[in-house]
Amino acid sequence: MAQADRDRWDAKYAARQAPEGLRPDEWLIDEARDLAPGRALELACGLGHNAIWLASRGWQVDALDISPVGLGQARDLAQIHGAQVNWIAADLDDFVPVPETYDLVIVFRFLDRHSLPRIVQEGLRPGARLCFESFTMAHTRRPDSHMRNPEFALESGELPRLFPRLEAASYSECSLADRDVARFVGVKRP
Repeated sequence: MAQADRDRWDAKYAARQAPEGLRPDEWLIDEARDLAPGRALELACGLGHNAIWLASRGWQVDALDISPVGLGQARDLAQIHGAQVNWIAADLDDFVPVPETYDLVIVFRFLDRHSLPRIVQEGLRPGARLCFESFTMAHTRRPDSHMRNPEFALESGELPRLFPRLEAASYSECSLADRDVARFVGVKRP
């Protein structure tokens, strides 16, 4: 499965023009703007906009994705913006973080109910936080959505339940102009 996923994402990124402008997620900016920089991990980072934004603010960032093609474009974008990020080409099924290493873990618009909870809860230091945004079932019903598979969408209230070792700092379900998402900020209990 990993090779098929890698091939699919590599083809998707290869068909697109590489970005030049940096477009970090507004919600991440709101959530992380006032945090003291530390070590951060972005899972399923895609083209790395959020990882690059964090690195440009003084964070030491590891950014993981399955697609070497996407990571190559992310590396080029980071260079344009003078940001240093440790890019990691890996499958989430196989990735094992160094325990209690990260002050912040971020995940945007990706859902893996098996691997993500394990990685996040192992990788976060006690007192550190997770910022996670992903699609809800409402998104699969949008006429402008290409996503129809409910396996990749969250049920109402599901996201905080995926992370039992985290205490909810905030949780919301939002219908935005271009997507329906759940947003969760969790803090790892000591």
